[in-house]
Amino acid sequence: MMLAFADAAEAAILKANCPIVTDYGIFLLGLRLAEARTWEGEALKYVPSDWDEKRSRNLTKRLVARRSLVQDRDFRSGVWRVVQATRAGTAEEVACIADPFCYVSHLSAMQRYGLTERSPGALHLTRPSRPIWNALKLAKLSDELSTEHIREASGVLLHFGMNPTLRRRPVEVHETKYPARTTEMRGESTRIVEIGRVFVDMLAQPHLCGGIHHALDVWERTADDWIEPIIAAVDEENASIVKMRAGYILSEKLGVKDPRIEAWKAFAQRGGSRKLDPDAPYAPAFSEAWMISLNA
Repeated sequence: MMLAFADAAEAAILKANCPIVTDYGIFLLGLRLAEARTWEGEALKYVPSDWDEKRSRNLTKRLVARRSLVQDRDFRSGVWRVVQATRAGTAEEVACIADPFCYVSHLSAMQRYGLTERSPGALHLTRPSRPIWNALKLAKLSDELSTEHIREASGVLLHFGMNPTLRRRPVEVHETKYPARTTEMRGESTRIVEIGRVFVDMLAQPHLCGGIHHALDVWERTADDWIEPIIAAVDEENASIVKMRAGYILSEKLGVKDPRIEAWKAFAQRGGSRKLDPDAPYAPAFSEAWMISLNA
């Protein structure tokens, strides 16, 4: 017995167990099925002789007509809710499916890691700046599609954009020239910044992490549990002021001794106006070792 192409596509979408699927995801799925001409060992019938944007949109129409998919109202276009999915998807998860290069960051990441009890009003996401995002897009398409299929999928390719509200939750999207490494949350399609970088962001952008006083409190309460990833992340950080702030906290407040921390002192600048709190006035209290004003 042969399985209809649309039935196989529906089964594959359900097996993926994602709350949403994008136009690009449907195009890629249809292409893989058309190339294989089978689904889980079962031959397919009504297989298109080739795969292009028109055939992908026709498949989407069939899946919508049979109520397998419905337009996701949290997105302007190109994103579909999987009707029989086992979960509706959090704002974090649907964002990470719709934009394959964004990730949960800052205070939202702190909450997901259990570093803070604060509940951010908005979901904090970070995505690469537009030129880097476009380069990642081209790399992804080149890895997943042939040159011919990239041309044929021009109308369903990945798009750069995010609505201000997802799943009734406000979203704040931050852009960076230095995208962080990420990890996936267990059982979800949600990407989150690695824990060491979370601690770096607390010192680099404290205003997005509950403020410097909250960031310092989190460092002093929890940094001992994450010393190795913290030191590794600070070591990789380009901003020398983060090394100064982290070095002061780790060595003078927490008493951590490590040659990598000592090496950060080479980035200290005597006579500068560096501060522990970037948003507060300069204060006369001073760390001689790290050459920063202890204004927090």
